[in-house]
Amino acid sequence: MSAARRTYSSPLREEAARRTRITIRDAAATLFERNGYVSTTVKQIADEAGVAVRTVFTAFPDGKAQLFRESLDAAVSVDPAVADSDEPVAGIPRSPLALGAAAAVVDQVVGYGAAMLERAGGLLITSIESSGADPDMKRFAEDDARATAENARTLAEGLHRSGWLRDDVTVDHAADVLYTLSSPQVHALLRRDCGWDVDGYRAWLADTLRSTLLR
Repeated sequence: MSAARRTYSSPLREEAARRTRITIRDAAATLFERNGYVSTTVKQIADEAGVAVRTVFTAFPDGKAQLFRESLDAAVSVDPAVADSDEPVAGIPRSPLALGAAAAVVDQVVGYGAAMLERAGGLLITSIESSGADPDMKRFAEDDARATAENARTLAEGLHRSGWLRDDVTVDHAADVLYTLSSPQVHALLRRDCGWDVDGYRAWLADTLRSTLLR
């Protein structure tokens, strides 16, 4: 009886495959932001990445939807400086209210949210703008809106429990304000359409939230 064939795994080959995936993913993200999701084809992604169409489907069998999801996940969770390491970005503290000051909490939340939108805002806007033409984009846009609303309510409830909201501001109102002003749409309007720099956007958002919501 012949011996079972041994599976050979080459670290160099695995590393090359990983870097090819990252190259394809980054090329797709660039085209999605530049041309929109619907107008971008797998052939264009392959050309942008400098690979064959077959290579794209080998790396991403589900095609554009998988590419968009992985591009968005990478943008949301990975610092651009280490984008090819797949290491998570240091995020907001698990208990931000422990910082001890409402203004500090708002500043840190704004700083984290602005950094995330700088990385992922373009893709989020792509999903919103394409949601009427593609069911995958509709799902992505709805999922992000739901997560943003949940995060806004969690922060609003924390501010309320700590007695930091103004007397005339309810939790519902605070959650709505946080959800709206921290949205990718407002970020895109000010950063892309109005040409604000990121420091100006961050300072405006923090100042507006403090003056609108806090005692």
